[in-house]
Amino acid sequence: MAVKGIFLSDSNIQGSRVGDFASGLLQTEQTGTAPLLGLSAGMNSADATDVVVTWFEENNLAGRVLVTDDNASGDTTITLQKADEVTAGSIFLVEASGEYIYVESVSGLIATITRGFAGTTAAAINGATAGAPGYVGIQRIGTAYEEGSSKPTSIANLGFPRFNYMQLFRNAWDVTGTAKAIQHHTGDVVAKNKRDAANLHAVDMERSMIFSRKAIGTQNGKPFRTMDGIIPQLSSNVQAAGATTTWEEVDLFLENVFSRNIKGQPNERIAFCGNQALRVLNGIAKLDGIMNIEVGEASFGIKVMKWITPFGDISLMTHPLFSESPLWTKDMLVLHPGAMRTRYLRKTHEDNNDMDGQRAGVDADFGVLTTEMCLEYRAEATGGYMTGHTAAAT
Repeated sequence: MAVKGIFLSDSNIQGSRVGDFASGLLQTEQTGTAPLLGLSAGMNSADATDVVVTWFEENNLAGRVLVTDDNASGDTTITLQKADEVTAGSIFLVEASGEYIYVESVSGLIATITRGFAGTTAAAINGATAGAPGYVGIQRIGTAYEEGSSKPTSIANLGFPRFNYMQLFRNAWDVTGTAKAIQHHTGDVVAKNKRDAANLHAVDMERSMIFSRKAIGTQNGKPFRTMDGIIPQLSSNVQAAGATTTWEEVDLFLENVFSRNIKGQPNERIAFCGNQALRVLNGIAKLDGIMNIEVGEASFGIKVMKWITPFGDISLMTHPLFSESPLWTKDMLVLHPGAMRTRYLRKTHEDNNDMDGQRAGVDADFGVLTTEMCLEYRAEATGGYMTGHTAAAT
């Protein structure tokens, strides 16, 4: 079967030939550039040795535990939602009452406790009545042991594995001998087609690094894999904006995003936004802010490209892929640059067949760009995805 571009001499852009009626050429890039792929050049990267990559992620040991049952002030046992990090010798503060409790022993999810520790007043702990997910919280204060005590129970922060698949990206370029011989306004048609293929290659990788979902199987009887992009790797901070987005709503979302950081990394973020999401954020600033207009003003309006919160500042950047879609244009993807790492099984390389006399009789120059890679977002709680920004509210 003929491949378009190799065996069709008229497969060039209409108007690109010098002899054609259209003497000018304007090419519009719908998707623009690939900013995330560009940023990844300055981020962590590592070679891979297999089509599956695995990494381990650790969360900080929690200082807050939830009580799930009702207990009167005299009860000496409580049921915990999670007891992996609770040991004998721990002291906890009951958030609802201010009572201190001392943990004497733990068996499964049941903790035996001393009530009214350190002179505080024992009070009912009604975890079941509060109802999920609003169980009563108790906050770890520390540990205390008697002189000559036995070895306490050890606790280690064990990482949990995450994995991703390598995805194979390929984009081809081709120019027939006839098309190569024709004079074009764009200059060297081979060079132009190579540039176009490289641009499509970058955009394909960009789309997958954000939106792709993990799959494995066969295609045409051969192994086939796709990777998880960033969005499928996020789970902790994913939420939809309200019918109208408020300043407080954005701040609460960003508070959760900034609440975790990577050890040894600055607590910084970047947000890729669609045009609608950026318009809503700027609309919030306009509605909640004050603009003064004086005689002689030469410019007017608001341009907010950094959102400042008490928890950290976030740089806003429009993403061409988000603005391309009426759905994604309302979204904001927040990333920690230090959490991302690209993994390459095969870095981008080009196979060319563009030498006269070395084309096995094919009357065309052609080549293929190939990359095999995937992306790790190694601390998903440091990122976030806020969707559905429709209109601004004060």
